[in-house]
Amino acid sequence: MAQRYKTITILMLLAFFLVSFGQGGEKTRPYLVTGGWYPSSRAALESMVDRYLARAKSVKIDGKILGLIGPHAGLAYSGQCAANAYKQLENLTGIERVIMLGVSHRGGFYGACLSGFDFEATPLGKIPVDQTVIGSLAKEKYFQVNNTIMQNEHSLENHLPFLQRALKNRAFKIVPILFANLEAKDFPALAGAIKKHINDRTLVIASTDFTHYGDNFGYTPFKKDIKENLAKLDLGMIDCIVKLDLQGMDAYKEGTGITMCGFIPVRMLLSVLADKKPAGRLVDYCKSGDRENDYSLSVSYASILMVGTPGPDSPKEKKDNPRSTTMELTAQEKKTLLAIARETLEKYIGEDEIPGDLQKRFTLTDNLKIETGVFVTLKINDRLRGCIGSLVGTSPLYLEVQDNTTKSAAQDPRFNPVQKGELKKIDIEISVMTPLQKIGDYQKIRLGIDGVIIKKGYYQAVFLPQVATETGWTLDEFLGHLCEKAGLPTRAFQSPGMEFLIFQALIFGEKEAEN
Repeated sequence: MAQRYKTITILMLLAFFLVSFGQGGEKTRPYLVTGGWYPSSRAALESMVDRYLARAKSVKIDGKILGLIGPHAGLAYSGQCAANAYKQLENLTGIERVIMLGVSHRGGFYGACLSGFDFEATPLGKIPVDQTVIGSLAKEKYFQVNNTIMQNEHSLENHLPFLQRALKNRAFKIVPILFANLEAKDFPALAGAIKKHINDRTLVIASTDFTHYGDNFGYTPFKKDIKENLAKLDLGMIDCIVKLDLQGMDAYKEGTGITMCGFIPVRMLLSVLADKKPAGRLVDYCKSGDRENDYSLSVSYASILMVGTPGPDSPKEKKDNPRSTTMELTAQEKKTLLAIARETLEKYIGEDEIPGDLQKRFTLTDNLKIETGVFVTLKINDRLRGCIGSLVGTSPLYLEVQDNTTKSAAQDPRFNPVQKGELKKIDIEISVMTPLQKIGDYQKIRLGIDGVIIKKGYYQAVFLPQVATETGWTLDEFLGHLCEKAGLPTRAFQSPGMEFLIFQALIFGEKEAEN
């Protein structure tokens, strides 16, 4: 028996070296085939990644993408979230180097670990490693080359298939860097070393998952309303990230104990890009618990872009005559948006497909192509069944309607996903937003006319204009419930530091279209 195990071990080592060493002694890091991270078949992996990218929505980016933060769980769990960010790289040109910042889950070292491999491999092929940069970094303090550490870690590998498909047919090299332990005082030294190798043809990627919740992770800071509390916890850290608030990240981690495995890589990305003052932009956020609506053991994922100039995420405030903005659509334009929403809902729930070629099958006027916020509300017998939207448009209105239809049906944290048997019972309502306007006196809010966003720190919540009409609440009741929705005390709207943003909405639904 001992001889048998010895033979198997020798064969495994031989297989490793056959894969690792190519012509001329080139060393290739073999991809991991354990843990179920992604399919080991080229065809299956290509099909999976391309399907995720096809489902992802392209968003308008005002500026150049300098960096990207994405998850590294098994692709079956976090693949769509990652693809929603990588989709934005498909039209990115001129990228010659991708610096990849990951986390070594096994730890065991201080500072940064570099790859000594000449290539990194996935079933889709090999990607060259920029050994010139590796050699330069290896001379810096706190950097080391260790292929054993690199070989046994998945946090960067799970990003490679998305790079290969999103940047296909483009020649680029990667600089894989892993982190385990690093104190805040040493970030400047390492960031300074990395910054030497960043130019206008460089992209920086940080790999992280967010909160790991559950007894198996030893982290259960709350036992009730887990889904909602997870979102608040994660979005608090995400708020620090998109604001490039390094000290805020440190304080938030210390105060909450958030189990974000890639905290160091993300903080390093922000440190590396700090001089460029990019605008952070959250592209997607989800949780593994969303699959089965079970959050007793859940890992959170987010995709975030770092854009070289401020993008359209920042609310546009009108100081002169702030209530002058209106949104008008013709009866036919409304019917078109409702038809797109209905078709999307039925295809997505009934056949797990998102309809494409909308421009070929619908008459899309200029109004339907503007970028503005929109909410899609689903109701059954006038009772809410799902409602998700975007306050600021990042893509044409008709695509925002399609995207928010699927999210309302499957991602509203207050409800289970819509089932096939409910499709005929559902009424669809669409609310098209006007630009956000900041006000200083909440007493000026017009119930039934103004939608309201409240913001205090990382707490935030929104009510559409029709909420006041449907509930009959007074202004104080309206704002009190809005505070509760944000996780704040009922009377928090009267406290210092509360921000109020208002908007109006053009609201129409299928019931109206039938009359």
